[in-house]
Amino acid sequence: MEDKKTGKKIELLAPAGDYDCFLAAIKAGADAVYAGGNRFGARAYAGNFTQDELLAAMDHAHLHERKLYLTVNTLLKNIEIADLYDYICPLYEGGIDGIIVQDLGVIKELSYYFPDLPLHASTQMAVTGVQGALLLKELGIKRVVPARELSLDEIRDITGKTGMELECFIHGALCYSYSGKCLFSSIVGGRSGNRGRCAQPCRLPYDDKYILSARDISTIRILPELIEADIASFKIEGRMKSREYVAGVTGIYRKYIDRYLTLKSKGEEDKYETEEDDLKELDELYTRSGHCSGYYHMHNGRDMISVNKPSYNTAEDDRLKSLYEKYTDKDDIGCGGLVRAYTDENIKVRLECGGLSVECTGPVIERAVKQPTGEENIRKHFNKTGDTPFEFSTLQIEVGDDVFIPVSVLNSLRREAFDLLTEKMTSAYKRRCNVEKVRMTGSKKVKEEGVSRPLLNIRIEDISLFDMVLSYSLADIISIDLNEFIKGVNDNKIDKGSLEKISDRIHAQNTDFYIVLPPVIRHSYFERYKDLDDILCRSIVDGVIIDNYESLYYLKKIGFKGNITGDIHLYCVNDKAAGGFYELGADVVTYPIELNAGELNHLDIKKGEFILYGRVPMMISAQCVKKTCDKCVKDNGSSNIRDRYGNVFPVQRNCSECYNTILNCVPTMITSKKEIPSGISPFSYRIHLTVEDKEEAGNILDFYRAFFGGEEREAPIKRTLLHLKRGVE
Repeated sequence: MEDKKTGKKIELLAPAGDYDCFLAAIKAGADAVYAGGNRFGARAYAGNFTQDELLAAMDHAHLHERKLYLTVNTLLKNIEIADLYDYICPLYEGGIDGIIVQDLGVIKELSYYFPDLPLHASTQMAVTGVQGALLLKELGIKRVVPARELSLDEIRDITGKTGMELECFIHGALCYSYSGKCLFSSIVGGRSGNRGRCAQPCRLPYDDKYILSARDISTIRILPELIEADIASFKIEGRMKSREYVAGVTGIYRKYIDRYLTLKSKGEEDKYETEEDDLKELDELYTRSGHCSGYYHMHNGRDMISVNKPSYNTAEDDRLKSLYEKYTDKDDIGCGGLVRAYTDENIKVRLECGGLSVECTGPVIERAVKQPTGEENIRKHFNKTGDTPFEFSTLQIEVGDDVFIPVSVLNSLRREAFDLLTEKMTSAYKRRCNVEKVRMTGSKKVKEEGVSRPLLNIRIEDISLFDMVLSYSLADIISIDLNEFIKGVNDNKIDKGSLEKISDRIHAQNTDFYIVLPPVIRHSYFERYKDLDDILCRSIVDGVIIDNYESLYYLKKIGFKGNITGDIHLYCVNDKAAGGFYELGADVVTYPIELNAGELNHLDIKKGEFILYGRVPMMISAQCVKKTCDKCVKDNGSSNIRDRYGNVFPVQRNCSECYNTILNCVPTMITSKKEIPSGISPFSYRIHLTVEDKEEAGNILDFYRAFFGGEEREAPIKRTLLHLKRGVE
């Protein structure tokens, strides 16, 4: 529906896990539907659509002047991205209205083959600020689905400064982690959320409570605020849910969006209110421990978490059926028809709809020998439009007194006429693939650029380990989290003096000094830390490690001349993605940790950093375990959580930027050069020290001093090789 005061259309976007859900969404009033095909979607366990169903759904949506978006919002391996063109081409030709994407390689590929196809950046890309949206805008992305954690102020900031369409979640399940920055399911079970196969370990107990299980979101009470925040599309979560859920939730939000816009057109916005019966219905349509209003007004909080065992509320089958029927009244498209049938003439059919008309002609009609075919009989057969989205508003029958028309002819003509009408009404959406476009091919694998031996990057997150690391003289690069140079929580000042002293000491050993920017950039980070521009544009630091699109854009904007290393959440599981990051300014990318050794060997990475040691971040969350279980303490400390098997996961608090990082219970550790994939040639190795104390860090450094000296030792700790052997689904 359109906001009459601003002239902007507000899209209600509903999920569909199968064709029945799609029809329910259209009938209940969705302006658009997002669905997955049989490949590359972030809900691999939904029913999903066959290719023919997607094509049929496109036509059905377009006949109702609605839209259909396809989800290709997973990371694609090299062997899969080679099939992307053949998968998308028939859907492109059929008129798909947009593709929701996560993988930079997919963006590059689709932009090349289908330059006029709208691409929407998935929430899996974890866009959290103006810079990330601007970078994607430069890549040709039309719409961004930002991180669900953003506040209304942050959303207004992005829309106001970028002009990008934003698609924001208004109802359904919430992830505990920033989407796209969660590796929990991947690491503990081999089922990757980045591949649409999340096993939802966040819904399990930790410390005997459900402290990682977020409540569902419902924004029906604050819809006016969302509408006024200039959000383009209101998205309902739920491609794994039933048609009853889709119909009911879509129908209720349709009612209240229209209600507010109608009130607004009359200048009566203050009269917006919700009805208890509707709120009750939303609660009946599957909720997890009741609803919260999400992150629009809260950065985090215990009230957003199902600390006690999550209860799933849903109505009985009969009640769900009644709700479904309530919101899916018949919505057939009215059309006009004319059937002309006289003996010794060809029978003719004419249909009209929306200012368009079609005609078709049947066989010459014979004179009836016995029972003539009368007007009512013709009308009866032409009114059988149940397998189409049409119904007759008017149907004129012109028929002679003595004609005979076989039933098969009437049925065939009806089908032909409606097929012609459908084709004409949807023809404006059809396209043709550019068959003359040269297919993109991966370059031949070459030795990576670099030095005679891989460099060693030792990264520390605790400045107290610096003296020890420096004294070992192992590192070619020492990387330190910038947070270690922030003077105090929330004071937005970098201790330039300490940073410069550290830099001088590192450079005195002919070692490079990198800083590590936060994995999530929010709340005008780069504007708050004004000294950062000066630090980066001088020779104080030699490089930066980044883990988001915001930082990539920022470094490009300020003209940073040093080395830019992309961290693990800037995913490059295929060659196109790796090449894309290099084009955007990254000098080094981190080898993806979700590929096995064989898959890594087939990657064509120009400069890559391979992790020898470190605890992988399982989740990065705007929530705070300490605050959920106790209270906000405003310090950059750490704590632990324990799963039901006794595994202990360290949780780091970054209170300056207010996020938690949950680390793997076991460090990744390479103990033999034979464990490094034989087909890669790393530009650098990484040793990443996170929660290790000085004794533990010393043991690790001793081990790797021997390792690089050619001495083989047993691992000094329990360790994992992650996916090097098994990979992920």
